[in-house]
Amino acid sequence: MSITPFAALESRVNNAVFARLSNALVSIDGGQAVGGIFDDAYALATVGAMGMATSGPNVLVAAAVVPANPHGLPVQINSAAYVIVGSEPDGVGSTRLVLERSTEAAAP
Repeated sequence: MSITPFAALESRVNNAVFARLSNALVSIDGGQAVGGIFDDAYALATVGAMGMATSGPNVLVAAAVVPANPHGLPVQINSAAYVIVGSEPDGVGSTRLVLERSTEAAAP
């Protein structure tokens, strides 16, 4: 049994997902902007007896556009600057990049 038909189908599905569902333009390390699915979800953490709220920005992009070692690279999402602090490939063609807001100003 060959996995080639599955790989081709997987690629078509991923391309359709990013073509239809992208809500952001993503440029990694100054590269060409590609479509991505950006989320800046609310996150609640416990610090001792106190709670602390923050956001957990992340973006889902095609795995093919992510460099081999993206940790620490700058990312521009729409007009906001971030730094990659984590990379989570899903094994089926997409990678979730965990982001931290950058102190550097993003280009307009």
